[in-house]
Amino acid sequence: MKGLIFVTLIVMFSLAGVVHANVDDFNGNTLNDMWTYRDPIGNGEYTIEGGKLILDLKAGSDMYIQGVDGGVLFLMDPPEMEDYTVEVKVNVAVDGFQPPASHVGPVLFNEGKWAYTAWGPYANTDTRLEDCIGGAYRWRDQTLVGINQNVVRIDSDVWTKIVKTGTSLEFFAKGDEDEDWVSGGVDETLGPNYIPGEYQVGIFFKSWGGSIDSTFEIDYFNIPEIAPVEPAGKLATTWAAVK
Repeated sequence: MKGLIFVTLIVMFSLAGVVHANVDDFNGNTLNDMWTYRDPIGNGEYTIEGGKLILDLKAGSDMYIQGVDGGVLFLMDPPEMEDYTVEVKVNVAVDGFQPPASHVGPVLFNEGKWAYTAWGPYANTDTRLEDCIGGAYRWRDQTLVGINQNVVRIDSDVWTKIVKTGTSLEFFAKGDEDEDWVSGGVDETLGPNYIPGEYQVGIFFKSWGGSIDSTFEIDYFNIPEIAPVEPAGKLATTWAAVK
């Protein structure tokens, strides 16, 4: 009987670890050790307070083509699933508007190939996809993926998500928790670069010429397909479903 209890506890803690490692509500006051904080030139300073990840970002923290690497990233390994969702709630308008020349939101990042997919509120203009592989950077007029401000506003919180289905990526946003998700479009150009073991997922912060020192807040990072542990210790999904 003792042996059975011991094995059961191991399974429960293993499952809880996997589940917890893919969801962060930023409670407490320290960064969860599942994250890798990537700040190559020291342009960011973060705190965790009031259930939020708060990042102070210096002006001119660009993450552009390979060789221009001044943005700030919070990264973790993706789930062992081909199809999943990365969801981030971001407040880019801490002082009432999004600072100029800034872009914040969820990211998929293959550092070895310098391939990244960055989706989120952009320069108080729209919510858009911009991406890069090596020296080939694409703006919204090339990705053709984005949502205008008259559809999803950027005056306060913005809910953002990337849905990965194989190598296809679809991009969504909304301006209120109770609103329906709005699709900004689908892209399949960068998806083949996100190979298991060769990329990570997370949150990006970047700014460029004309930017100012700014503050951004992240309310949560979530992969909804991986359910949290319920208070009683029971999982809403099974290990087979997660794997």
